Amino acid sequence: MLEGHPASIASRHSAPMGGMAFALASLALWAPGAFGAAPADSENLALQEIVVSATRVGEESLQKVPMAISVISPAALDGKGLSSLSDFVGELPSVNMQSVSPGENVIDMRGLVSSEVNPTNAQQRSLVALYLDDASIGQEGFNPDLHVYDLERIEVIRGPQGTLYGAGSMAGTIRLITKKPDLTAFSGDGDVSVSQTKHGGTNTSERAMLNLPLIPDRLAARLVLYRSDDSGYIDNTELHRRDANPVYSTQERLSVRWSPVDTLTVDASATLARLNALGRNAVYPQLGDYTYASLTPEQLSDYFKLYNVTADWDVSFAHLISSTSYTQRHIAEDESFEAIDESLLTPGTRLPAGNVNGNDLHKFQEELRLVGRPDQPLRWIAGAYFERDSQFYPQNLVSPGFDSTFGAEIGDPAFNSQTDYGTPAPDTPFYGTINLVERQFALFGEATYSILPRLDVTLGARYFDFKDDFSLFFTGVAGAIAPGSPDTGSGQQRSKGVNPRGVLTYRITDQVMVFGEAARGFRYGGVNEPAPINFCADALAALGLKESPQSFGPDHLWSYTLGEKGTFADGRLVMNIDGFYVKWDDVQTIHNLPCGYNFTQNAGKVKSQGVELEAKVRASSALTLGLSGSFTDATANGPIPNLGAVDGDRAPFFPRTIVTASGQYEVPLPRGKIQISTDYTYRSDAFTDFSPQSFFYARIPSSVLLNASLGYVTDRWSVTLYGTNLTSNRLISLIDVNTYGDFQPGNVEYWGRPRTIGVHAHVKF
Repeated sequence: MLEGHPASIASRHSAPMGGMAFALASLALWAPGAFGAAPADSENLALQEIVVSATRVGEESLQKVPMAISVISPAALDGKGLSSLSDFVGELPSVNMQSVSPGENVIDMRGLVSSEVNPTNAQQRSLVALYLDDASIGQEGFNPDLHVYDLERIEVIRGPQGTLYGAGSMAGTIRLITKKPDLTAFSGDGDVSVSQTKHGGTNTSERAMLNLPLIPDRLAARLVLYRSDDSGYIDNTELHRRDANPVYSTQERLSVRWSPVDTLTVDASATLARLNALGRNAVYPQLGDYTYASLTPEQLSDYFKLYNVTADWDVSFAHLISSTSYTQRHIAEDESFEAIDESLLTPGTRLPAGNVNGNDLHKFQEELRLVGRPDQPLRWIAGAYFERDSQFYPQNLVSPGFDSTFGAEIGDPAFNSQTDYGTPAPDTPFYGTINLVERQFALFGEATYSILPRLDVTLGARYFDFKDDFSLFFTGVAGAIAPGSPDTGSGQQRSKGVNPRGVLTYRITDQVMVFGEAARGFRYGGVNEPAPINFCADALAALGLKESPQSFGPDHLWSYTLGEKGTFADGRLVMNIDGFYVKWDDVQTIHNLPCGYNFTQNAGKVKSQGVELEAKVRASSALTLGLSGSFTDATANGPIPNLGAVDGDRAPFFPRTIVTASGQYEVPLPRGKIQISTDYTYRSDAFTDFSPQSFFYARIPSSVLLNASLGYVTDRWSVTLYGTNLTSNRLISLIDVNTYGDFQPGNVEYWGRPRTIGVHAHVKF
């Protein structure tokens, strides 16, 4: 299959995080002298406790959970005009997002990166799992761009979570946790945002929530509606379109909570989301800032539906929880392949070439778990999981004028794609379909026991059994073996195994704990799409192959973390620090062929080590400061021949240093308060391949992101003026190196939204 993104896998800037952390601690301890006399009741300055449910045994304080977790408040994002997945991922330690457009992205953690975003790779496997409540919704390359309205919180868990969350959590897990219907009180809220983007136009969003108790204390419903129109900011010169990448999004969620008896709660929900990104965030810098050129429009549409029923039954000694989910998605990505076609098929003649890459996905998930009571010396969870995932990938490359141009090239004026190759229509260089059916079954369990009053040990494991069936049909000049001979094939990949996890936790005091964790992460294998012999015979022969490998196996890693979580200065300072070391073996890497195709193989090792910090201090009754950051050193652990990497080459796409500093200042008024917030994020540079000698090697420059807001807030309503990316920095998330020479005007860079200033109004009742 022709690839729109030549795959490749890599900044050496660090920040003095230790000094800044010391400054935060000093500020907390000396704040009374710096900001005025301390109030008589110092407990009034204590930071609000944050609860999480990452261990899946119930809610507990973040400071008592021996995991590296970041928690994001959706309310804090709202006031700054931030609401999408990319908005909050970009400010977290050890987290990076490769984004081509809304809804087309890859999330990476702790430097564990196997490839760039590649929408034509049907078997690209996820390293970071994305959950909406109990349902896994992540899709590598196409994580749904769900907005964060009406969420309780967002939990970002770093490090492998294979015991409790499965194979997709090899590097970490992101959990979007929704607010559930309130059985006791009628309530509602709504908000409107209007903003203006530099190089673009006007953006608007409207959101509303209504909570209705239908039977007091027994039955309630909650309805959430969202719509946003975001202007484009990149011009397409060949199509003569200004602001050619607008985004339109709508989302609805209806949830119902039923508690027929005090010991049983049933939550049912339907979440619907529709995304239309009428363009990609692509720029050709050689043509000018915020400028792109293609003869065909590029866009992404994503229709997402998720239905879930979760029942929680208190059976006295434990809670029996069943979660049943069904996901249906239709994704269509239109991409311009004109440079590829001109380079490989019609040299010297540039034709429109629109590739439509689809994905029809149906996923059924059932998880049954039994959770012991949290107030016992032995806390435990045990469960079973089943998933069936069917996907249909059609790909149709249509190029008006192709048949006559290609026919002249080969000396056949009567050439016709449809009659010669069986494509659905003439002028079709490539047509293909891929069918996938994946099944997985797992048993998992984890238990924590207090072996001493302040010492806990946690042991867990997950057994998995995975099967992947694959079939394909490729035809057209770029897909068939020969005229009238489509390329067909099928394959199967199966894997079984056990993945353990162990944690030792010691509470130095009631406010300070240290922990050590060892965990094995894993990722399923898959089946390769064949490289057509008529194009790639010589390239395969150079590798000693007659055909591309039919499948690739699982890869796995061991991760080790040492961490501290502490609350100091009467609750006014929270400081969490951890260090990690990861050894990743049998890495699923992309082997590019000079014929324009590739295959995945298990080749090479990677190691990653680093440190992560999160701190917050209530410096005075008015001022709260925050600091987070990470330093990640991910490198090849020995040579990786198919990537041209040698021992010590940096892993691609991931910034070594990420630092975010934030502040919030509140001025109380007779009614309400003035609230001023700001955050500043620095991300060091990264590279697009391991080896500096690689053709695909390019530097992704460092960036800074400055956001700020000024608002008037009361108990019932608020009005906020906000600005994002106030310095209008070029937020380059990804670079595609020019593979096609003079047929393409340089490298393609993907730029984030420039400076945007707006007003946000919110009311609740």
